[in-house]
Amino acid sequence: MSEAAHHGKQTETTDLPSVKLGIGDVLQLQDFSAGKEQHYVKLIGYMGKKSVLVSHPMRDEKLLFVKKGESYLVRGFSGTKTYEFTSDVVNVCLAPFPYLHLSFPAQVTTVNMRRALRIKLKLVCSVKSKASANPIPATIVDMSVSGARIQSRTEVGQLGEDVTVSFRLPVDGEEMVFVVPAIIRNIGSDAEGSGVVCGMEFHQIEARDRIPLQNYIYKHMAEN
Repeated sequence: MSEAAHHGKQTETTDLPSVKLGIGDVLQLQDFSAGKEQHYVKLIGYMGKKSVLVSHPMRDEKLLFVKKGESYLVRGFSGTKTYEFTSDVVNVCLAPFPYLHLSFPAQVTTVNMRRALRIKLKLVCSVKSKASANPIPATIVDMSVSGARIQSRTEVGQLGEDVTVSFRLPVDGEEMVFVVPAIIRNIGSDAEGSGVVCGMEFHQIEARDRIPLQNYIYKHMAEN
């Protein structure tokens, strides 16, 4: 459904605190088996510079078997950077809630992007401006944490106008409704010349929408 668009890469080495991960960010754990199994977890926190705490990997709502001492390649995204580091399972904790202690990495490899990480997709949405009586149906054709490119049959608003973009995304196995304030930054025609394409900048997104939206985008980036 989605495809990552990467441009202007610049690789560097840093430490984990400099990456400035957020609690709740999605991380990909890839093992070193021939099959390179990939699992997705969420960052819970840190124990100083001794360990990284993440949720326990699950599949079909069941805990996966994780062995103490097992090594993983950890990948994720933060702002306009992708990052990865190698980490070992220091301990597996099942009570009071299941989570893992991963070893704190000595260094992290990051790839700095010129623009916000963006995914391509076809997602039904609606756009509501103050001037329109009803929302206008449209399609999100690519999206980042900071904005989206939206295609519609008719104009959704004027350049610089404040609008509201509404759409649904699967979050933790459930459909979540997002209602995001945006500003129309550019307007053009689609490739066929039969519709309108608008570049939208998201702004003043509430945390309850921003965090799951960020995690949805980052997870899809990690899967490609």
